[in-house]
Amino acid sequence: MQSIGDRLEEARKRRGITIREAAEATKIRSDYLNNFEKNHFTFDIPEIYIRGFLRSYAGYLKLNTEKIVTDYSALLIGEGKSSKRENREFFGRLELQQPIIEDASSDAGDPETAHSENQPPNYFQSAITYLQGIEKELWIKIGIAATLSLILIISLIWGISAIVNSSGESDLIPEPQINRAEIVPFTLIANEDLRVDVRQLDPELTLFAGSIPKNEEQQLQAMGVISINCSDNENLRIRIGDQSFRAPTGKASFKINPLRELTRQRAADAGN
Repeated sequence: MQSIGDRLEEARKRRGITIREAAEATKIRSDYLNNFEKNHFTFDIPEIYIRGFLRSYAGYLKLNTEKIVTDYSALLIGEGKSSKRENREFFGRLELQQPIIEDASSDAGDPETAHSENQPPNYFQSAITYLQGIEKELWIKIGIAATLSLILIISLIWGISAIVNSSGESDLIPEPQINRAEIVPFTLIANEDLRVDVRQLDPELTLFAGSIPKNEEQQLQAMGVISINCSDNENLRIRIGDQSFRAPTGKASFKINPLRELTRQRAADAGN
């Protein structure tokens, strides 16, 4: 019967693929692939990676991946290497004098896997199944841990976004109790020639879009929060009620609430 390495090498050469091409396609180091084809499976890496590399390489070469991994597991058991990873009592109960047979799950037409109905049962099959179960359980745990980490990251991002959005409104003063149905007049004052766009946010409405010459004013009225985009904020002032404010500097667009400022002024006048 052909060894694992012979089957891998034969399949690769039959497909006209070099070791370098196979390494680039599978993302597996070429020295690992060379050792696989020479039946050398001792590497200074965890056992689960060796199985994964074998499975990937066999799949790339269109071989029966389960047959390759099963034969590799049987090879480890035969050499006594599995005793370092599994319970010694489990393998002590196996009848090691029974011959190892091929996996019956392969195609019957394959000379490597065809065998007689009178062959003895595979006493190592339960051990192989046990090993495969451990590998699947490990991947399940890794998947659960990755999912929980992703959920945590999404939750953190959502929380940070909520905090940023809640504090991002650049109004002139904190919001008092106001009558949101009231329409409030306000005035834009230009210290230089300016280009200004003013939009009401709710309901969305363009209040002004144009130029304001130097030392001139543009009277507008709005209900609720407005957004102002100005070509030069340092030369723009906003008059609301009896007071005027310098536009925030450092950004082209900012938001204010004329009704909020007017309500604050009324409250201050009533207190006096």
